[in-house]
Amino acid sequence: MLVQLCDGSTVGYALYGDPDGMPVLALHGAPACRLMFSIADEEARAQGVRIIAPDRPGYGLTPPDRDPTLATRAQWLSRFVDAVELSRFRVLGISGGAPYAVALSAHMPERISGLALVSPLGPVADYQNSPQGKRMPIAFLQRRFFLHISQDLWLTNPVAALLRQLIKRSPITVSGIGARISGGSDAVLFARPEIRAFFASLLSEAFKQGSSGGTSDLAIYGRSWGVDAARITIPSIIWQGTEDGIVPLEASEYLASILPFCDYRPIKREGHFWVL
Repeated sequence: MLVQLCDGSTVGYALYGDPDGMPVLALHGAPACRLMFSIADEEARAQGVRIIAPDRPGYGLTPPDRDPTLATRAQWLSRFVDAVELSRFRVLGISGGAPYAVALSAHMPERISGLALVSPLGPVADYQNSPQGKRMPIAFLQRRFFLHISQDLWLTNPVAALLRQLIKRSPITVSGIGARISGGSDAVLFARPEIRAFFASLLSEAFKQGSSGGTSDLAIYGRSWGVDAARITIPSIIWQGTEDGIVPLEASEYLASILPFCDYRPIKREGHFWVL
C-alpha cells in the first residue's frame, strides 16, 4: 500500500491483524521492511490489534530521503501517522526500529499511549559518553561497527551494494548471516527452513530499490540520539535476550534507565530473534 504525505512524498506500508483493532505503529529493524510484521498477522487478529507497518525511506516501497537524522525521521513518522489518520496509538520498535520509536514518542507524546521495544538497538554513542559507558564500554567490535564504521559512507555504501547483489543471487544464504553472528539460540532458530525463507523474502523486498535504507540507518545509529527521554511519560517496556550478540546489551539497559516509566524484561538464554 502507498500513502501520500502532506509534503507530497510517498510511503509504502502494510496493514496486519484486526482492521478495527487497537492501532499499533510497528517499526521494523535494519535491514528490513514492512513485511517483518507479516508473521504477526494471525496473532494480531486474534488479539484485536491493528498493525500499521511503514517502510522507512530507502526500504521496500518508500523512496530514499536526503541527509536524514533521527529528528527528521521522527518528523517524517509524524507526517505518516497523520496521513493514515492515527489519532492515538501505541508504538512498537524492533531492533533497529527502536531509535525511531523512542524519538517519535518524545516528538508527539500526547498521541502515543504506550511504547514497546523488542531487542532494541539503544543509544550507543550516548551510552559510551555516559559515566556508565566510561566505566563499562561496549565490546570493541560493536563499538567499532556502530560508532566508527557506520559513519564512513565510503565503506558502508559499497559493502551495502555488495550485500544487495548477494541477496539478489542467493537470499536464502544471506538470510542466516545475522543468526550466525549472534549464535546460540538464534543459530538454532535459523536452522529452520521456514524462518530462513521468511527472512529471505524480507531482505529481497528491503533491498529491491537499492541499499540506501541500510546505510542511512547505520549512520543514524552511530550518532547521539538527541532525544529528551523525560518527555516520554507513557508506560514503556523493553524485552531483551540476554544472549543477544547483535545489539550491545549495555546500550539496551542504558535506554531502560533513561526512560522514566520503563519495565526492562531480560529474556534469559535467548538471542536477538527470540520473538520469533
